[in-house]
Amino acid sequence: MNAIYLCVYAQPWIQVSQQLESKFDIKPSYVVYWDVDKQSFTNMNWHNCYLQSLDQAWKGCDFPSYIDRYIFDEEELKAISHYELIALNMMDRLDPDGESFPFNTRLHFFRDLMGYWYTIVENRAIELVIAPSIPHRVFDYALYVVCKIKNIKFIMFQLTPFGSNSIIVDDIDNMPNLSIDNNDDLVPSKAIQDKITKVCGEYSKAIPDYMLKHEANDKKEYKLSSVKRLKKVLRPYRPRLKKPYTYWVKKGFSPKDARYSWREFYDMEAKRNEIVTRFREVYDNMTVSSLPDRFILVALHYQPEETSNPTGGVYSDQTLMIQLLDQHLPKDVTIIVKEHKSQFYTQLESASGRNTNFYQRIAKISDRVTFVSEDYNPFELIDKAQAVVTISGTIGWESAIRGTPAIVFGRAWYEQMPRVFKVKTKQDLQKALPQLKEQKNKDLHDEIIRFHAVLEDSFVLAKHYKTYLDNNDVTMEESAINIVDSLESFLNTNEGSS
Repeated sequence: MNAIYLCVYAQPWIQVSQQLESKFDIKPSYVVYWDVDKQSFTNMNWHNCYLQSLDQAWKGCDFPSYIDRYIFDEEELKAISHYELIALNMMDRLDPDGESFPFNTRLHFFRDLMGYWYTIVENRAIELVIAPSIPHRVFDYALYVVCKIKNIKFIMFQLTPFGSNSIIVDDIDNMPNLSIDNNDDLVPSKAIQDKITKVCGEYSKAIPDYMLKHEANDKKEYKLSSVKRLKKVLRPYRPRLKKPYTYWVKKGFSPKDARYSWREFYDMEAKRNEIVTRFREVYDNMTVSSLPDRFILVALHYQPEETSNPTGGVYSDQTLMIQLLDQHLPKDVTIIVKEHKSQFYTQLESASGRNTNFYQRIAKISDRVTFVSEDYNPFELIDKAQAVVTISGTIGWESAIRGTPAIVFGRAWYEQMPRVFKVKTKQDLQKALPQLKEQKNKDLHDEIIRFHAVLEDSFVLAKHYKTYLDNNDVTMEESAINIVDSLESFLNTNEGSS
């Protein structure tokens, strides 16, 4: 069986690939690797295995020169129009200022990527793709769509907030079904129980790790601002041959042809900071300090990122969730919108995820839509809300634990948890809304504990992705063993499924 390893680090993935080839004859035929590990992968000397760096893949470069890119006809493109729309929106992260990557250039870029991958999987007789994360960099998503078309197994790992534990999935839109027997007296590990206990307490003691990292990086960025100003003064003296690396698209160019000089890079960086400053001012001017008696909380996602696109599908346009809520909620229920705190951190890709029109468009949906500060205590909002609405955010899990129903519009690792309603259609929403009052503060503690115990059985404890590399809860050797064992179990369980 020929396989593609997509966006992998040398460790543990080289060891994983060796074990899979030895035990199951799964041969590495194509590898997209992180550039820091170039030498390690080059030294492998795999027979007939093509190596492509992630940096080049971002730009749609360095595909095999011998392949003829597949061209799709009208009927084929109609069949994937849903995926294409998601991909076009996904390209926001490549567009540094919202003006440099126009529609036609995006369209051509995605269709070219799909054409390359289509030919590659045929030319190399690919039967399996393994990715450490949900595809969200456009080039990897294009491969996912090709695998959907050609019925090729695409295995990926869904991160969880429980250390280095993740869950194997093969469908961006759905989590694997869990068999939860209400008669089983199951309990999860102490680590998970401790995490649940924290969520039941004060927010200051339960802040997610990624939020702490974002805040720390933002403070670090502020401290280094004077150093950055000095670099800008010195930029004309940088070696002319050394260019800044970025996957940002340059206006008037395709991603593969875009090259920034240091002056252009710093100018764009300054422009992006100004964009964030402007839309933050708009947001701040719209917020209120007091809460109404009855409200639904809509917790916006930081964008652009995988947790909303592709995980949310069409609901990566978060205004759509609010429009549907306004259409179906009782008229006396207020819709409170809270921005994700990370959206205002300039060291992230925030400028590509918002503009001043974003909040104004939401405000115009209805008079009952209002905003609260991004610093408002999330747990206070959760406890007072009738429900919390999110695409797939951690806040939905926290809400269900604390007694407030959660409505998720995307694929969430906790979507089968008690008090959580997955909504994809108007009918789903109409079915969920009448149940909110009965579910609010209902004693579901035992059911929630049992859900986590069953969920834990599907965990893969491994440093499979960059987010986990610094964790100390599992070694690289153990990671490789756990990944191989879990892949074997998953493939055996899902043999013959599409």
